[in-house]
Amino acid sequence: MTTTSSLEAARLPGRAAILGFARSGRALAGALLDRGVEVAIGDSAPEASFEGVAPLRARGARFFFGGPGPEFLDRADWLAISPGVPLTSEPVRAAKERRLPVLAEFEVAWRIAEQEVRGGRNRWVAVTGTNGKSTTTAWIADILRRAERPVALAGNIGVPLSAFLSETSPRDFVCELSSFQLDAVEDFSADVAILTNVTPDHLDRYASFDEYAASKQRVFEGQGEGDAAIVNADDPVASRAKTEPGARRVPFSRRGPVAGGAWVEAGALVSAAAGAAREVLPVGRLALPGAHNLENALAALGAADSLGARPEAIREGLAGFAGLPHRMELVLERGGVRWVNDSKGTNVDATKKSLEGYPDDSVILILGGRDKHGDFSALAPLVARAARRVLTIGEAAPVIEPPLRASAEIERVETMDRAVARAAEIARPGDTVLLSPACASFDQYRNFEERGAHFARLVRETAHGA
Repeated sequence: MTTTSSLEAARLPGRAAILGFARSGRALAGALLDRGVEVAIGDSAPEASFEGVAPLRARGARFFFGGPGPEFLDRADWLAISPGVPLTSEPVRAAKERRLPVLAEFEVAWRIAEQEVRGGRNRWVAVTGTNGKSTTTAWIADILRRAERPVALAGNIGVPLSAFLSETSPRDFVCELSSFQLDAVEDFSADVAILTNVTPDHLDRYASFDEYAASKQRVFEGQGEGDAAIVNADDPVASRAKTEPGARRVPFSRRGPVAGGAWVEAGALVSAAAGAAREVLPVGRLALPGAHNLENALAALGAADSLGARPEAIREGLAGFAGLPHRMELVLERGGVRWVNDSKGTNVDATKKSLEGYPDDSVILILGGRDKHGDFSALAPLVARAARRVLTIGEAAPVIEPPLRASAEIERVETMDRAVARAAEIARPGDTVLLSPACASFDQYRNFEERGAHFARLVRETAHGA
């Protein structure tokens, strides 16, 4: 972990520019104003797109909407960026030309939290990966709460770290970090860092897969003696991730024993992350089904053991965690047809894992949205086996269809309304209508949550009208 002396040296100067005024930017602006920092806020969207402008303006914040020009940075000592802001954006390039530090909102909030904590020390858990990071993050937090630890669930999972800065008592911060956030951290280090897996994603933003993978591996930077680096031993990229020499490497595997880690053996989860190997829980008692959730559970087990959580709290959490919305969420079962919301399936690998457990020819699959340059041909074998029909929506439909045309019957329906209506027409008992789009949502929705909520609402309305 970063020492007090280095944190003192990193104390933030008094004038900040914040690029991006969504949840993270708004929370950071409020936290900085609370601490007497002069704030300028810029965003490419018009002012009418946002709420919460007037209260911050009344406190002295200056706003630059509609694409901030050079004057946005004129009085700034440093630039903070929200997760959605690429490092290639013009204001970031301009800040670097002016030799201004460019920091992620998460990095800034972490520095403040570490400077202001009183009566003990915070513990930091950082979770990243292409898939499974939200579920793993929330699962760890659930276990720690059952162990009666003070927990803050923060980061890319929905609540910015900056929103937790009014409280200075020590806590366990369990944080989901995206590659975008990791791109702009400098001093942050985690007591426990987790890399769930690394598969192609966000190739619309990164020059190559190797560049994207390197961003993910930054989660381990700065770790030292006593810290734990948890890696997926079954993943070809994550298993080779470079970790710091002083950190303890804790692998996890669903294929068999791994030294000093967590694994599956004889139908049970086993852990040696806290010392001698012990059986923790039968696989059949896990709260969430599926191979991907078994991996998430092993990562959470390794983290909780590394943090010294009570064994009974770990067992209770692994067996009792309720899961997260929009991740293989059963919306409704009616007339023998199951409707499942996996709107968080925003890349090809996530959709592959979602399809794995279904019987042959039993899925009506809804695919599409905004393409992130995924390899849709990788879906072909699972689609050919499990999908009876594929319904495509959104901008990516023309890209999705050619590599899957030989694997299943495909219909382009354009919108979610039409997808749900068409699925209701053709579904038969034993089918599952699965929304697992393998794409981002931003062509038709603000985020994957809004997309999933729309799907769920349409499903319930369709069932009510049947």
